[in-house]
Amino acid sequence: MDYMSLRSSFTDTIPWVKMSDISVDLLEERHVRLSIPVKEKHLNHVGIVYAGTQFMLMEISGAALFVCTYGIEQFVPINKGMSIRYLKPAVDDLICDLSINKEEAMTKIKPIEEKGKGDWVLDMSISDTSGNIVSSSTCNYYIIPIPKDLMPKMA
Repeated sequence: MDYMSLRSSFTDTIPWVKMSDISVDLLEERHVRLSIPVKEKHLNHVGIVYAGTQFMLMEISGAALFVCTYGIEQFVPINKGMSIRYLKPAVDDLICDLSINKEEAMTKIKPIEEKGKGDWVLDMSISDTSGNIVSSSTCNYYIIPIPKDLMPKMA
């Protein structure tokens, strides 16, 4: 898989995500790292990173991990539900670094392949540049067959 060509599909497909200045720092097989520079546009009314920014970073990172694990030829992830825990006020740039080992990846995709669709649940967290975990989440992606008209946009 050409991971470099996938970068813009995570940063440019959704207009709000593109405006966020999200950065795809690393895409490789079963490992991704995305980040967001905290600028004034990501701060809320009390000077900490807006909750929606953290949500978006985790959601996009999880979707990127799915694509870097299973490819884009068969399935696409859609957020079905997400619970977030805000652990510490975030004031620095944010990083979401996710990986999955081969065995866990195979276990998670097997029921989806058998049914042709299904749930793919991922626990993740965001840290600041000092390494402090500022939020964590559990995201339930609903995995569906990739629509034919979406294929050119993802490639």
